[in-house]
Amino acid sequence: MKVLKHKLKNLVREVYARLLFHTGLHALVDRLMPRRLTILCGHCVEPRRGFEGSAHLPADMKIGEDELEALLAWLKRRYRMCTIGEGVTALVEERGRSLVALSVDDGYRDNHDVLLPLLARQGVPATVFLESRPLDERRVNWTHKLFWILARRSAAEFALAYGRAAGASPAARTLEQAARDATPERATYEVKRLLKYEVDPAERDAAIDRVFAELGGDERALCDALYMTWDQVRALRDAGVELGGHTVGHPVLSGLSPEEQEREIAAGRASMVRELAIEPATFAYPFGRRWDFDASSRAAVERAGFRTAVTMHAGTNHTGADATGYHRLALSGGARLHLLVAEACGGFALARRFGVNLSE
Repeated sequence: MKVLKHKLKNLVREVYARLLFHTGLHALVDRLMPRRLTILCGHCVEPRRGFEGSAHLPADMKIGEDELEALLAWLKRRYRMCTIGEGVTALVEERGRSLVALSVDDGYRDNHDVLLPLLARQGVPATVFLESRPLDERRVNWTHKLFWILARRSAAEFALAYGRAAGASPAARTLEQAARDATPERATYEVKRLLKYEVDPAERDAAIDRVFAELGGDERALCDALYMTWDQVRALRDAGVELGGHTVGHPVLSGLSPEEQEREIAAGRASMVRELAIEPATFAYPFGRRWDFDASSRAAVERAGFRTAVTMHAGTNHTGADATGYHRLALSGGARLHLLVAEACGGFALARRFGVNLSE
């Protein structure tokens, strides 16, 4: 029944969004609905010629240069493009109506090499959220080593290697079982989920490090291929890109103690202040789902000096929005313009007035 309801919702969502977009009704809805800020969120922008540094990353973390440029070209003709900080200020001061911000998480090298020239060509701003450990120490978080491994080994093969590295711990046995019982596509998802939420972080990091090294992984080389340097970040700053915090090492904040959360958030911001001579006001929760952060995370964000925090829950933002819980729309290859427009014009917000929630 749950699967059927989800399919029905997606069907209604698709039909409604296409109706708004292809009939031009989105323009009328845009004029009728209250002021709003729609925040798009991506990670990597792949150039036309391909980019080796992000080749191992999952497809849902990447969007092609041409595809993103076409989306921005369409959106900027109909909405006011802004940074997140500018959009939030406009909402608070009740200025502007249809605001759209592009945000990009983590601080990957293509943000400098590909995104920055694209923004200049289109004349649009953006907000980039930075992890500080790759910049300060040239080290990557465990997910990138996992993605690198899974580009070379199946989830089932990785689970067996993990078991050897972790000494056949209960978590390792659970991983092996999950990888063995699921389809290959589902196995990858289950392995990532278990490692993210149900495995002791110390065991996980040590075991992944061992498997990564056994396969010839080089953390410094991986970081250099994937992430910007501080000099490249300064080029973004000088070009007017808004820079925001994203912790030191991209942990699931809700899995940490309040003190550990405080250190992750405040230390990441301190690195930006030191290296960039700015006072960043915007923060993005790592992973960003409501179970990935908690009340302690929100409090730590405010104490660190951030004024705004963004999540990964879909929806537009209106005047009076929760300052530490702004919504964003995930953006990756194959993004459907009609669905983005249905959010940006206020179409899905209009549907919610009638008790129908069509946001993802």
